[in-house]
Amino acid sequence: MKIQVRSAGVLAKYLPAGSIMNVVELEIAEAATPLDVIKQLGMPINGQYFVALNGELVTKNERDCRTLAANDKLSIMPPLRGG
Repeated sequence: MKIQVRSAGVLAKYLPAGSIMNVVELEIAEAATPLDVIKQLGMPINGQYFVALNGELVTKNERDCRTLAANDKLSIMPPLRGG
């Protein structure tokens, strides 16, 4: 099934070739979780990320149990840093 994945900053380098403006349509396995997508993209699994599914925050504890569905929008962003 396909979902849309968005990333930015230092994490954008993990998106596959063909991403447009840090967004890519990604083929994933049925019943995949946000953690499965993080692994599929090759991102460090213990990284500090802001993860949102269809605009709703996914906590670190939920990343391995929230099931994704076709056409979901998953955002994986680096933590905000102030200056």
